[in-house]
Amino acid sequence: MRRFRRHDARPGAALTSYNLRLGRLVERHMAEAALVAARQEAEREAQAARHAKLQMEDANVALKEEVAIRSKTQQRLLYLASHDPLTALANRTLFSDVLSREMAEALRLERKLALLYIDLDNFKAVNDTLGHAHGDALLRHVASRIENELADGETAARMGGDEFAVLQVDVDQAAEAKALGDRLVACLASPFEIDGRRVLVSASVGITLFPDDGTKIELLHRNADLAMYKAKGDGGSRSSFFEASLNEEMHRRSFLEQALREPALLSQLQLMYQPQVDVRTHYVTGVEALLRWQHPQHGLIGPAEFIPLAERSEVINDIGLWVLRESCRQAARWRDAGVAHLTVAVNVATSQFRGGNMPHLVADVLAETGLPASWLELEITETGIMHNMHVAADTLVALHQQGVTLAIDDFGTGYSSLSYLRKLPVDRIKIDQSFVNDVTSNEDAALVATTIVQLAHNLRLEVVAEGVETRAQADFVRDTGCTFAQGFYYGHPATPADLPGLIGRPTPLDPVPLDAKS
Repeated sequence: MRRFRRHDARPGAALTSYNLRLGRLVERHMAEAALVAARQEAEREAQAARHAKLQMEDANVALKEEVAIRSKTQQRLLYLASHDPLTALANRTLFSDVLSREMAEALRLERKLALLYIDLDNFKAVNDTLGHAHGDALLRHVASRIENELADGETAARMGGDEFAVLQVDVDQAAEAKALGDRLVACLASPFEIDGRRVLVSASVGITLFPDDGTKIELLHRNADLAMYKAKGDGGSRSSFFEASLNEEMHRRSFLEQALREPALLSQLQLMYQPQVDVRTHYVTGVEALLRWQHPQHGLIGPAEFIPLAERSEVINDIGLWVLRESCRQAARWRDAGVAHLTVAVNVATSQFRGGNMPHLVADVLAETGLPASWLELEITETGIMHNMHVAADTLVALHQQGVTLAIDDFGTGYSSLSYLRKLPVDRIKIDQSFVNDVTSNEDAALVATTIVQLAHNLRLEVVAEGVETRAQADFVRDTGCTFAQGFYYGHPATPADLPGLIGRPTPLDPVPLDAKS
């Protein structure tokens, strides 16, 4: 019994010991598994944290790039809002801000400012003849030259189109502003090189002083603009100061612009006729129709004053058609009255000629009035022809086929191209009076006039000299070989009833007394 019991107790103890060891082993494995799991979880969390950090860094980089892009965009927008994109000069808005700030500073320091307006005299001709791309390139070159003439603290701006402005600070005397204006005129008079082409322009500069001429920005802008138009009206390529009398001219210009739109305009127009004579015999061979405006309140208004205003609107086409119709009607009356053949010259506005409808209008008017085409001469400026050579060529050929005489008016004052004279069916060229005025006192003017006459003869063209006012000028154009002439020496513009040698049998026109301008 005892041995059995002792033998029977050992397996139970061993089992217990085994279970204990097994339990400890399981616990160790579980602890190790938990530790591995914890380590794995920690690694996953660390990896997630690293990924989140990378995402945050990428987001920060992207945010910085977005901020930089937006900052550059905002700066670009601000720049575009204050600068001219073509020339990179200040625009009107920025210039007005600068002007306002400098005006306040000038008042505080009791100093003067000068505002200068700059306008190119013949920029439109450049656009018409060379195209807008060349015109834009020219404006960039002009802007560069203007900036090169400015001192520190002075500002240049493009106000629009071919108009620029300059603000000159710390002006002690008006002469300083005039000196800058003259320098700007001179620097823009030198030829420009545009895509291998030599381009010549000139500029008119208007100058107004602060506070002498005004203390309001709008008033200074208007004053500078008026002064610039005064420089342009005085012949261009010069600078002029604002004068109080220019306000009256501005009001008159505004009145004329409004009056040109009135329905009664055409009934107020009238035509005068200036004789064109054969320089060898003084016989009247033709007349030029010259337009006048007899306003009921403001009296007689000359074409030099209102035609440029009319050319800015469509009313010039209505006026041009009226002149053509009335001139042909008067010529038909002379013909019906037994007047021998003469030519009635009618000026054609550039805008009329550009449309390409001129041959149809002329044909209709000739048919309406019964005037033979050989009695009509159309005078076209060089600018009108050079605007579009293809349209001009077609139009001139069609008019020439009708039998109309064609003349180039003011020859030598525009963008002359000798090639068009030999290619187009032109019958006459008219030497501008600016050349004739000085032929007896200036060798260069005489040489130019002589050269034009010789050129015309070589091309088998007739020549008409305009503005002959003295016996000496008449002798010069005759001796040079000029065919025809007109001017005060031969007769002033007159009504049909007052023109000698037209009604009845033509007789030699008695010249005005020697060297007189009657």
